[in-house]
Amino acid sequence: MSVPPGQHEGAHILVVDLASGDRHTISGQASDERSIALVVVGTRTLDILDVDSTELDQRLAELTANQDRTRRGWASHTDLPDATVILCTTGSCDLLPQAVAAVLAQRGVNFEVIVVDNAPHTGATRTQLAHLADDRLRIVDEPTPGLSRARNRGVAAAKAEIIAFTDDDALVRPDWLRGLIEPFADDPQHRIAATTGIVLPAELAHRSQRWFEARGGFPKDPEPLLWSCTPPDAELARFGTAGQGGPLHPFLPARVGAGVCMAFRAQALAAVGPFDIALGAGTRTRGGEDLDIFARLLLAGWAIVHTPDAVVHHRHRRDEAGLATQIRGNGSGAAALLTKTLIAKPATIMTLLRRIPAVARRLRPGSPRVAGTDPDVPAGLTKQEIAGFLEGPWLYLRSRKEARRRR
Repeated sequence: MSVPPGQHEGAHILVVDLASGDRHTISGQASDERSIALVVVGTRTLDILDVDSTELDQRLAELTANQDRTRRGWASHTDLPDATVILCTTGSCDLLPQAVAAVLAQRGVNFEVIVVDNAPHTGATRTQLAHLADDRLRIVDEPTPGLSRARNRGVAAAKAEIIAFTDDDALVRPDWLRGLIEPFADDPQHRIAATTGIVLPAELAHRSQRWFEARGGFPKDPEPLLWSCTPPDAELARFGTAGQGGPLHPFLPARVGAGVCMAFRAQALAAVGPFDIALGAGTRTRGGEDLDIFARLLLAGWAIVHTPDAVVHHRHRRDEAGLATQIRGNGSGAAALLTKTLIAKPATIMTLLRRIPAVARRLRPGSPRVAGTDPDVPAGLTKQEIAGFLEGPWLYLRSRKEARRRR
């Protein structure tokens, strides 16, 4: 459902549990014209509804008869491997205390939480978290700016078999970590390297937030998906339907997941190397470090599972300038990642050239990727993304040079 220009911004974002009948509001109110409902049955996600609020009850009633869709190809284990949750921050996000508290509220899993302070000189992170007294929480410092550096610092400090990541502007659901870990627990051959989940908006109170969702937002498939570069055998295929990547997949695996909701086997991260410190927020490239790790894992022969049972509500950019910067960073990060691929394997150029027509169709004027689902999505956002893509190779080369110098 789209909101024409000039009309009320906002939506009732809620979670509905068909097993208990509970309804929990994330943001907005029931009187809003639009409802976005995460529909669950206990710990399992059934569906995501984005409807006119007057239709919500009817759609929920229809879903009640389809609860068998919550069956998974993996077992629901009670003995799950321990996990480390890493959250990187500069202490500037006001949602940080809530984000950390939501992680600490996870159910049914043994875990520790590492908050990586990427701006320790300000003291802001420790000030914001001073009231959270929990033995499972540690704060470690990474004074050199860059999300990849902060992620690597967290990984170095992690103690558990599974390493999960979220962000300081996101609120994880109480069973988020359990959802990410369960596929690992049912994979005795350790062929699954990573899991990703659903990322829903935490609010749609501003045009910039609605526009971000209208252009696709973050991955949010309500069905389990399996990502692999080779056709899966029966053992792997039970984890989900084969994921369908975009025209540049697997070199640019944007549909696999997002850094705000992902988990890895520690041994898999060690096998493919650390996060690339020339990529990601806080560097010239502004993004791409999470997709780079996904690509390296897939190309190395590992599998990745998207589980709909791991859900995050992310607070999108509230200002239009911030959204434009984010979209431009998406473009530059994508091009930087492709540039890295070509530097490592120049022969890949032939494969990428053959896919140019498919990329052009995706970016043609009026296409869903450009126009979005709402009529007032600015064309300038796509221009920003293209501008970022064109400058991405140069930014990556400069970022690599600076990374070497700092190293």
